[in-house]
Amino acid sequence: MTGYDDPYDRSGQFIDLMIAGWWEHHAATVADALRELPTDAGPVVDAGAGGGLGTRLIARTLAAAQVLAIEPSLPLRSVLLSRVFEDPDLRPRVTVDGDDLLSARLPDRIGGLVAANLIGHFSPHERDRLWEDLATRLAPGAFALLNLPAPVEPEHVERTRMSELRVGERSYVGWAGAVPAGTEQIAWHMTYEVNEGDRLISRDEVHYDWWTVNEQTLRAEATPHGLSVVPHGPTEAGLFKVLREEK
Repeated sequence: MTGYDDPYDRSGQFIDLMIAGWWEHHAATVADALRELPTDAGPVVDAGAGGGLGTRLIARTLAAAQVLAIEPSLPLRSVLLSRVFEDPDLRPRVTVDGDDLLSARLPDRIGGLVAANLIGHFSPHERDRLWEDLATRLAPGAFALLNLPAPVEPEHVERTRMSELRVGERSYVGWAGAVPAGTEQIAWHMTYEVNEGDRLISRDEVHYDWWTVNEQTLRAEATPHGLSVVPHGPTEAGLFKVLREEK
């Protein structure tokens, strides 16, 4: 894909490791929603599929579904494609697309969409395009499942250690903090360190902007497109279904 400014160009090598905890914690809640999707209504789209942890969950939960996994970041897509290829169940059922969600060649009818930890990459104008597109493509009974990660308003996020993992002789540590960047955005500052014992092997500093979205804003944006918003699961998950309103 041309013209894509990849926020994970430097951090993509660490993302799959450090997002695994989110999927482990919320997998059952996401799977409960997936089981409500209609069968044989078109492929289920995994938007911003990353390294494929969510793709694997979708395929495992919906054993007959075809999955379209969309991931524009090259390092993340490399992990995704390898994960799909090495699994004999995923290989015939999962198609990997390297465009971003707004540029991807989606089928006219989709049986659902999962967008985990993704919505903040889209500006209000881009989200409006997304809701318009979903309103025409979602099959009857299908919905988009997305989360609204904290913070949902621009605010200062104290810098904290978000993850620490060990692989072989080395530990991988991620730090995150954010500051407001206008009335609707925050600027994240992430640090990824690789250590072996007391020796620092590498440190990568990553900065990117994130559009904050709260439930009220999500509802206000979806309603003009004939879409309704329904919370799903525990409040701390921040998960919502976006679905076509019944006529």
